Amino acid sequence: MRAAIYYGPKDIKIEEIPVPEIKKDEILIKTLRIGVCPTDIRYYSGLRGESTFDNPKFTRGPDTFGLSGHEVVGKVYEVGTDVRDFSVGDLVTHETFTYCGVCKYCRAGLINLCERKLDIARGYAEFIRIPARYAYKLNEKVKIKNAPFAEPLAVVIHAVKKVPQKNLAIIGAGPMGLLMALYGIHIGKKVVLLEQKQERIEFAKKMGFEQVLSSQEVDIIEAKSIFKNDIFGIISSVGGGKAIQLAIELTSGPVVIFGGTYPPESINVDLNAIHYSEKILTGSTDHVISDMLESIKLIEEGDLPLEKLITGEYAFAELNNAFNSIISGNEMKVQILF
Repeated sequence: MRAAIYYGPKDIKIEEIPVPEIKKDEILIKTLRIGVCPTDIRYYSGLRGESTFDNPKFTRGPDTFGLSGHEVVGKVYEVGTDVRDFSVGDLVTHETFTYCGVCKYCRAGLINLCERKLDIARGYAEFIRIPARYAYKLNEKVKIKNAPFAEPLAVVIHAVKKVPQKNLAIIGAGPMGLLMALYGIHIGKKVVLLEQKQERIEFAKKMGFEQVLSSQEVDIIEAKSIFKNDIFGIISSVGGGKAIQLAIELTSGPVVIFGGTYPPESINVDLNAIHYSEKILTGSTDHVISDMLESIKLIEEGDLPLEKLITGEYAFAELNNAFNSIISGNEMKVQILF
């Protein structure tokens, strides 16, 4: 099979390697499409490493086949002898990580914080081997280009649920920020987007979002005047100290840190400001099972115009070009076709 191999920052090659052999409790998925996640771009750029359930220590070379790809949709190609819930030909997606089911977090339903959590990546390959317990069956009638949104929509649902207020401000109008906005509006929230790049502001407006502000042009005093009549929860869909600091200063409502920051940064926080305003500062990472189930239901029912986010579709052989086009700012959401 063809698979992408990581040899160093911005140095990946598509090579022929053996098809993985599955164990009795696993399935082999033939990849149809995969969405490119910002995590994949960080990995490609050398800003973070990756590990998987079957090789937790790889860094570069042949063991990295499939890279960090995880926004996958495919069809079951082979099933292990102990697998009963899946058949060859089923349309599926899968969890992005394993979880033990017995640690204190798993027992509380917080599988995203599992103490033994490991990624199920390797999506940039023609075939993917995963334990069947982490797969989800999809309705065959689903729009195939919407199916790879199952995981990113699940993590968005997880983040938005941390904001109980009806008013939601989102810093960053990239693919994840816009996905948050779509979901927020779908569940009845008033959404305001803040973005510094003019081309993304225009893209958001063309998608129909009415309140899209420039975080470059709006100073703190002016922004606070916009939010002064209501309590807003804020999600920073992007990482970086500047974005998080802006979120903290803009509202007395909860602040959710959604985007990872690479390389890591620290910020200065006025502890009295948090104390006297009862401000909540929290993170959001991955998703729990209920988030994924809700995501799949929304996708199968076609409730969100997810395809509007897709600006590029690339053949697998063009993977380097796809990654570099995203880095150059030429794309919003990209999918790779097999």
